[in-house]
Amino acid sequence: MPWPFVGRTEQLDRIRAVFAEPGPGPVLLVGPPGMGRSRLLVEALASAPLSRNDAVLRLEPAGPAPFASLRGLAPEGFRFTGSPDRAVATVAEEVAGRLPGKRLVLAFDDAHLADPYTVRVLRHLRNEHGARVLVTAEGSGALPPGPDPLDCLRYDLGARTLRIPPLSADEVARILAETLGGPVRPATAAALHASTGGNPGLLHGMVIRDRLADDLVPLDGAHQLSPVFPAAQGCPAAEPVTGYLTEAIASAWRRLSLDQTDELCRLAAWHGLAGVVAPVWATVLLLRGQVAAAGYVLDAHADGSSRATIARAMVVGLGQRDVSAAATLLTDAAGLDAKHRVRLLACRAWLLAVTGTSTVFDEADPGDDREAALFSRAAQAIAARRGASAVSHLRRSLAAAEGLRAEMPWFPPYLTACLIDALLLAGRISEATAEAAEFHSGQRGCGWNVAVAFDSLLTAQGAYDESHGVAWDGAAGRDLTPAVSRRQPS
Repeated sequence: MPWPFVGRTEQLDRIRAVFAEPGPGPVLLVGPPGMGRSRLLVEALASAPLSRNDAVLRLEPAGPAPFASLRGLAPEGFRFTGSPDRAVATVAEEVAGRLPGKRLVLAFDDAHLADPYTVRVLRHLRNEHGARVLVTAEGSGALPPGPDPLDCLRYDLGARTLRIPPLSADEVARILAETLGGPVRPATAAALHASTGGNPGLLHGMVIRDRLADDLVPLDGAHQLSPVFPAAQGCPAAEPVTGYLTEAIASAWRRLSLDQTDELCRLAAWHGLAGVVAPVWATVLLLRGQVAAAGYVLDAHADGSSRATIARAMVVGLGQRDVSAAATLLTDAAGLDAKHRVRLLACRAWLLAVTGTSTVFDEADPGDDREAALFSRAAQAIAARRGASAVSHLRRSLAAAEGLRAEMPWFPPYLTACLIDALLLAGRISEATAEAAEFHSGQRGCGWNVAVAFDSLLTAQGAYDESHGVAWDGAAGRDLTPAVSRRQPS
């Protein structure tokens, strides 16, 4: 598949402007590995305002020996002896003399790997013969282990250093569309952008080398990751991709971007990381109404961690509506996991309270387990929902939930909806109206979608897939208008 060149307009414009100047200083294109330095160099030479009088000389690293990258251009029989400055001048004059009457354009890719004498020759040719110098270099931010051979160019008169930024999400979408021959679902393009950090080399490696392109199927007029379970597993993710993916999933989950988190988790599964993301992925699928899919992810990929157990209990108790089985699951897990015993039992109490199965439970000291404390407080708040203390219990629970937003971002919006209900039941209409107005009109990621999802799970007989109208349980396309949607202020 051809790989298109997209973006970099600002860098190309600046290079063209520099080359149009009389006697410009050297230009250094700097960026981390994979950011497209070499491709940008090629495109810059193709679009630069060059004439027939210009002679382009392409160089590349050839080892640490003096003048190694200029082999074949140095004087015949040349041996590096005597003064380094004289040797540099001798080689530079020989190079210039081989192209009499021509203006040299010196293009050196990966010049950070060059021997320092070759770089000094480039500087001499620029200063003494008006050569245009364009080089690329790695710019990861780390200091080189020894002297930097490019220092003589970086600090030369008129030198420009152009840093190559990551691709934007729109540019990634354009590359994918041109490569695949059609538009790409925005969530899929955003997932690939986030999982590569906008690095075109990582993107190319994933889509072309690892053949992700084969699993980006056209559906509803746009290419996207196959929705079939299990996701087709490609090559294990490179270390940078694993880091980008993990960070992107955590960020999307904190923002409660369910569609984006789902797409990122599918991509992680394609890379063989489904076990790592299974608890979050299953919870997202549950909140999107895809109960059967959530159960499949846990059955196929989840480990025995407390987070996976809690996700499974929520799927069984809230999604499959088998609260007894969910309670038994948590009780059994608590007996086997001494470290998280209190957390699992607190989750059981919350689940029994929220489903109305029981409002009586033993309170255990959560110690320093903040998740156990949150489940315990939320259980107390739900148990007291119609009592005078419900509002204060819920406000304390909300404060605890805000401190765990990174781990369980769904908890604050769920509790906020409960608080609105409690205020209404207590006859505090103005407070409920103000709370609902602020909540419902909040910015993206406020969690309104999660509150609606929880209300659907607790009131509907079947689960409805928000994105495609697929019913995993119950009638397909059934109109489920959650009660919480009727709480918004008029």
